[in-house]
Amino acid sequence: MAKTCPSCGYRPIGPFTDNCPICAEPVRNVRSDGGVFGWPSNLLRWIIVGVVVAVVSVGTCCGLGIWRLNTAVQDAGKAFEQAQANAEADRRARTVVVTASELLKEFQTDPAVADRKYAGKYLELTGVVERSGQGRFNTPFVILHAGDDNAKVKIECFFEMADEKEDAWIKRLGKGQTITVRGEYDGQVSNLQLRECVLVK
Repeated sequence: MAKTCPSCGYRPIGPFTDNCPICAEPVRNVRSDGGVFGWPSNLLRWIIVGVVVAVVSVGTCCGLGIWRLNTAVQDAGKAFEQAQANAEADRRARTVVVTASELLKEFQTDPAVADRKYAGKYLELTGVVERSGQGRFNTPFVILHAGDDNAKVKIECFFEMADEKEDAWIKRLGKGQTITVRGEYDGQVSNLQLRECVLVK
């Protein structure tokens, strides 16, 4: 470790030097400056303090970032749950419970009046399965009627949001089986159409 001459203040003097090279003052018993690798101890102290401050700062920033990320994820989860609850409340408020027989009879009597009545409604509909299958983009569907296979107008129920379990359930439906579905009324093309359906029973 380097030493400083007590007489002239010259530094650094090597640890094995007996006399100051400037004033020849003996420095054999002079205490070293306490540095490492020839660096003054004060400089080392500042370097260590700087490193500690940097580590603490980085740790604080990372911790704050993780906390903010967790908070954002929690907020997003709560917002999603709230949106789902709001959508469910809206559907309940718009729900009309009707049988396939009642619905088809209204459309046979006056299609325009029936269409206005059910526009924007969420129907809970009970009917008889004619057949099930998959349409465009592999969307599962079920065609329902009121018990008459030969009826001109029927009800097409599309299950765009079906998961694997519901898809398998739809495929197992048999002709003549009575089921209840819920879905958004989507007007009449050739048949009446319900979209975003879910099986109730």
